[in-house]
Amino acid sequence: MKGKRILLLAALALGVVLLSGCELLEHDSWEPQESAAVSVAEDGSVTEIINDTLDAAYYNATELETMVQSEVAEYNAAHGEDTILVDRLETEEGKVSLVLKYASAKDYAAFNNTEFFYGTVISAQLEGYLFDVPYQKVEDGVVQSDRVDGSEVIRGLDKQVLILKAPQEVQVPGNILFTSVNAEVLSENVVNATGEAEEENVELVLPSNAVYRAEESSFTERSNASRVYIIFDDIA
Repeated sequence: MKGKRILLLAALALGVVLLSGCELLEHDSWEPQESAAVSVAEDGSVTEIINDTLDAAYYNATELETMVQSEVAEYNAAHGEDTILVDRLETEEGKVSLVLKYASAKDYAAFNNTEFFYGTVISAQLEGYLFDVPYQKVEDGVVQSDRVDGSEVIRGLDKQVLILKAPQEVQVPGNILFTSVNAEVLSENVVNATGEAEEENVELVLPSNAVYRAEESSFTERSNASRVYIIFDDIA
């Protein structure tokens, strides 16, 4: 899982079967379709929602609860009390429902050892993000056009952007204007960050260059392909 959700998903990687996401969650009015989802509030706080099946051959409910509480307590001891809150942790008949609330996007990123940036487009640029990927334009939750150049996206320097690594479903606190093409727009403020995009035509690779190209792709392109950009209007 590329280091994400270290306290649950990675720990259960030996025997997890993801749920279909059909269970309804009492998280505002949002009902995520995927088993792993995050919601970012206007103040930058983050709610993470996970529904999984616990493989009894490796972990039981008591062990899981102890692990979750221990990891959260350790993080809070170093970063401040209530920086992460265990809002819900339920286990029943092998099913796990976990909701964690983070004080900020930075806390979510640090705790899960992943990439997760929330702020303005200009602040993202100052952090080193180049926005040099193809985008799709969105209006009222519907994709209007694809293959929009990043130069158009960064004109809105004051717009909000969420940058994260796929895969997961994401809710943002505003109307989506653009997303990178490796995301599926589900509504005005919800995206399924799949990290997958339609394959484009690629130039012919000669046998003499095949090894070099493969190494280059695995080192940079593969990582960049899983990075999802979501640009949206700030809520006034």
